[in-house]
Amino acid sequence: MKMNRILSVAVCVATLLFAGVEASAQRGTSTRSSSSSTTTVTSSGRSSASDRNATTRDHSNVAPRNAKSSTTSSTSKPAAPEAKPTLEPRGSVQTGTNNKRLKPEHVSPSENYKKLPSRGTTVTKYKATKNAHYVKHGTVDYYFKKGVFYSYDPIHKHYVVSRPPVGLRVPTIPQSRIIYLHDTNYYYYYGVFYRRVASVYEVVLPPVGAIVESIPDGYEQLMINGNTYYIVDGVQYKAVVYHGEIWYEVIKLLD
Repeated sequence: MKMNRILSVAVCVATLLFAGVEASAQRGTSTRSSSSSTTTVTSSGRSSASDRNATTRDHSNVAPRNAKSSTTSSTSKPAAPEAKPTLEPRGSVQTGTNNKRLKPEHVSPSENYKKLPSRGTTVTKYKATKNAHYVKHGTVDYYFKKGVFYSYDPIHKHYVVSRPPVGLRVPTIPQSRIIYLHDTNYYYYYGVFYRRVASVYEVVLPPVGAIVESIPDGYEQLMINGNTYYIVDGVQYKAVVYHGEIWYEVIKLLD
């Protein structure tokens, strides 16, 4: 009888121990499964983030189309416009210049040409002919250099600073004053008026009404009825006020 009770207790204890071991085993399996699932999710999350970062990096390294041409277009500068003289109106006369040295002066009518020789001055052959442009007009030899004409006098056998004859042509002239008068462009430098003919400059008669900032030295000064006149190269100029400065207007041709 006593032996039966001991066996029954032993069976119960064994049953309880077996049940505890089985429950513990089940909890361990569940924990490992849960941990494995979490790791998978976390790994998947890192992978997804890595994929997104990789995608972002790939797109950031791709330059936009036409990026270079767009930059070039935005930084390129337009070509500078060709410089043109500024014409100043005075009735039907307009005058302008690209040469900043040609400015009206109160000091002397020939102030702007004070470094050039006076009309009628005798010079050496070297001075007249060295690096000069030679042109024969009729029976007279002319030498043109830096806007000045020299002619040879066979009687006295010397070279003299002279006015050029109408119709004489030269390939180029120094920077001149441009005068617009009677729908015509004239080029003026050192007492000489030119017209552009094809690619050369042709000497023309001074147009009456033209105004210039300076005349060559060697002029004759006259006072008539309180007005001041200047005569040079057979041209009579009158001192006039133009934009607050003293200029010289072609009044008439004397010969």
